[in-house]
Amino acid sequence: MNSTPTIAPEKSEVAARANQSSERVLQYIEVDDAGDPTGRRASFVGVEFQGLQYSDLIDQKLGTKVAIPLNWKNARVIESTIDGISVETIASGNTKLESIYSSRTIGLVKDGWLPSGLALQENMVVMPDRCTISELAGRFRNGAKTDDADKDFLDLFADHRVRINPLLYALEGNLRANPSPETVEQQFDEVCAKISAALPMAELAPSGKGGLQGVVGIINDTQAGMALKQDFLIRLAPKLRAPVSARRLQQFWDEVLTTADECSVPRRSLVVLAALSAVCVPNGKSPGKALLKLNEANYSAELAYNALADLRSLEVLMQLFALLPNEKILLCTGDKDLALFWAGIRASDFIWNNNHFECKFYPVEALLPNVTAERKASYFGTGGGTDD
Repeated sequence: MNSTPTIAPEKSEVAARANQSSERVLQYIEVDDAGDPTGRRASFVGVEFQGLQYSDLIDQKLGTKVAIPLNWKNARVIESTIDGISVETIASGNTKLESIYSSRTIGLVKDGWLPSGLALQENMVVMPDRCTISELAGRFRNGAKTDDADKDFLDLFADHRVRINPLLYALEGNLRANPSPETVEQQFDEVCAKISAALPMAELAPSGKGGLQGVVGIINDTQAGMALKQDFLIRLAPKLRAPVSARRLQQFWDEVLTTADECSVPRRSLVVLAALSAVCVPNGKSPGKALLKLNEANYSAELAYNALADLRSLEVLMQLFALLPNEKILLCTGDKDLALFWAGIRASDFIWNNNHFECKFYPVEALLPNVTAERKASYFGTGGGTDD
């Protein structure tokens, strides 16, 4: 007997005091080795899935059927034909998910990643990147799918009052450079129109144009630092385009740190960590290298900006985790390398200390292989803080 669940989007109406709200229902269906249902099934609401890790993502291909391990908790049972699982109890568990759904985008959560739609929780704020907005705009018209046969976990965004913060779309802009306040407003209006046309039940958070000032503030606060990081990447790019041999790893590690110092870029910033990963992973296979666009022959300020805009989205996510520790926040991306880098750095302990953001990194071995314990300790100390 094969205990393989099918997770499918459904909707139920539940009373919430004087109002009604829709809760996402996740359905578990056990199938036998031939793929036929056994009759054992259960439905849950309020499911919280544990984030998946770097090793769970490395072999996944976006847009293909998902096969992942799942661990969950706080699931309220609303229907069950399985002995030992009773209605209205709270369940937790783990299983192997072999789904008929693909995942074109990835949801970044505090403890790792999940297929975007699967990561959704009630009252969660979703921050889609430009890739995800494009996927949603092409997938839905007025809440209805444009292709019923195409099954993806993004389908869980439909017919549901998802709270969407469009800041990342406006923050990056469409000019491969920091957008002006006028461009920010134009991009904000554009993304709001796309969301409304695709998902009319979605709720913008914050509502109206209340978030515009915050987007412009982020650009102003990060502009000088991004210029320094662009210089850092432009100087390093020609040296890191070719794979680094094992015998030259120490030399290039030191050169990355020296260049960071010369460009006044903090050593433990995300861009430096990504560059170090590009040095360490054999055969140029580091997600950090792909994320920084270091495989490009003619490296430019525009390529550097695109890379830094992606890293800035992670910085925004981490700072929100620190500022709003009790809020449920999800960053959705169509960039597998960005998701791998996030899962690989294993950031945690997000705090604000004297108006300064701090966190710790505990990177997986695959992100920084072939690095001595002493060298890692020298770089990270007891944990790495990120700094703009």
